[in-house]
Amino acid sequence: MPLLYFFLYLVVEISALVWLGSAIGILWTVFVVIALSALGMVAIRSQGRRVLSELRSANAGRRSPGGAVADGALVALGSVLLTIPGLVSSVLGLLLMIPLTRALLRPVIARSAARRVETAVASGRTFPPGGFGPQGFGPQGFGPQGFGAGHVVIDGDVMPDRGNSAPRDTRGVIDGTTGRDER
Repeated sequence: MPLLYFFLYLVVEISALVWLGSAIGILWTVFVVIALSALGMVAIRSQGRRVLSELRSANAGRRSPGGAVADGALVALGSVLLTIPGLVSSVLGLLLMIPLTRALLRPVIARSAARRVETAVASGRTFPPGGFGPQGFGPQGFGPQGFGAGHVVIDGDVMPDRGNSAPRDTRGVIDGTTGRDER
């Protein structure tokens, strides 16, 4: 299925380039593609900063965190679309960089996320499937059979590394060469 989507993407992008090239000429098409890329990089920088400041405001309690997260997701998607080569993906990415477009799409994103969370909670699924394990994703995740179930937890303190100058605790240490107690 992903291969089908990739071929569909190629067909759409090539068709758009051929259409634009036949409408305005090859040199102008190349100029438009380069200009869209440059404009996209400027938009990624400015909108990325704006979204980060909105996330900071949401963290401080001055703004709704849901809207800031949705804007962040839309800017991230727009950034990915702008980095993918092609005319159609660049136009879609630039549209996602416009605050008005994001404001129109924000409710759609919020409803979609709420629906996915409700479905996951109702079915008892975790994200990622299997939860988070000690080696990343895996069946030893957080939850009823997750962290703590069958795992040994050792309580301790983390000490700074002092190199070779740290005093050694030699209680019960046996010399490896002679087998005698070094105390």
